[in-house]
Amino acid sequence: MSKVYLEQVQKAQMLVDGLRKNYELIKGFGVSQEQLGLLEKDAETAAGYNKELDALRAEVSQKASVANKKLAEVKTSIMELKQIVKRNFPQEQWQLFGITDKR
Repeated sequence: MSKVYLEQVQKAQMLVDGLRKNYELIKGFGVSQEQLGLLEKDAETAAGYNKELDALRAEVSQKASVANKKLAEVKTSIMELKQIVKRNFPQEQWQLFGITDKR
């Protein structure tokens, strides 16, 4: 769980616990049990969303790693194939092979 989410969820849970323990002292100030229940439920929902986000972040990280490795392979292949053309054909003909390099 990210630090921001964790802190906010913990703050909400501590507040709800404290307010419930001392409900008789605060009920006259317009605080209802429904409000406390809603805050508790919202904090749990936020924690659930954060778990989903963590799982998605892990999946994105893994897929990005795979994609970066594949891109490195593509770059290597491009360089190797360009060098074959560049060593064996004059620069004026490179464009025929899809090479737009000046050198």
